[in-house]
Amino acid sequence: MLGNIAKKLRLLGYDSEFSSKMNDDELILKAEKENRTIITKDELLSHQARKKNVQIIHVTANNEVEQLVQIYKNLELTKSVISGAKTRCTICNSQLDPIDKNQATAKVPDGVLEQTDHFWKCSECDRIYWEGSHIKNLQKFVIRLNEKL
Repeated sequence: MLGNIAKKLRLLGYDSEFSSKMNDDELILKAEKENRTIITKDELLSHQARKKNVQIIHVTANNEVEQLVQIYKNLELTKSVISGAKTRCTICNSQLDPIDKNQATAKVPDGVLEQTDHFWKCSECDRIYWEGSHIKNLQKFVIRLNEKL
């Protein structure tokens, strides 16, 4: 339900797991074991988690800016800043480490190498990241988010 929100939280540096394959009981148990907050639009899941005293944010907003505003306020997070040093892998949620441009050569398109000098590599899945147009779009999104916080 909130997969795009999980990706944005990861890009903003927050440890955020997402699974569409877990049932509600598994999700609640995992959150309980790992001391995580469940973020959902699912009213039934919210109700079940509250009964088990699992921290929950029941998102009611429909657009992503308003959803993140609700999450930020509930978790008392500070305004967002995009930083390669903080960003997490959008796929596996692991930390990203800076790498030299020559280490990225075989793994990114030639056009990217010509226009970009800074690269990061996921410590777990080895995915390579760079500041492309998606970062510019995310920065615009963060500006809108910060205006609402």
